[in-house]
Amino acid sequence: MRPIPALCAALVATTLGLAAADARAVNCYVVFDRSENVIYRDVFPPVDLSDAGKADREAMRQRGEFLMYMDAEQCPRLEFLTGAAGNVALRLDETLAPTREPAKPAAPQAAPRAPRAPR
Repeated sequence: MRPIPALCAALVATTLGLAAADARAVNCYVVFDRSENVIYRDVFPPVDLSDAGKADREAMRQRGEFLMYMDAEQCPRLEFLTGAAGNVALRLDETLAPTREPAKPAAPQAAPRAPRAPR
């Protein structure tokens, strides 16, 4: 096999591989709040991006939110957790500790008897 056709074949295979990688990309929309916390991430835009959504986008700006969108291979949907999982005071040892079974209630004890009078 000649080196030139082999080089061309390798170049074509590489180009096709890169084109296929780009085809898997999706639009990912991310919204940050004024403290730079991610508050929204999904493949669907959070507001209408046409002229009809101008008021919604202006309201986002007034709240200090920033919309960023990009092409990405993955765009995992952001889900907020509530309860103990969303608690900022959650401690690592409580999270990783094995679950404890609730303590069984103590068996009711009989009241002490009064001493008997001598006969």
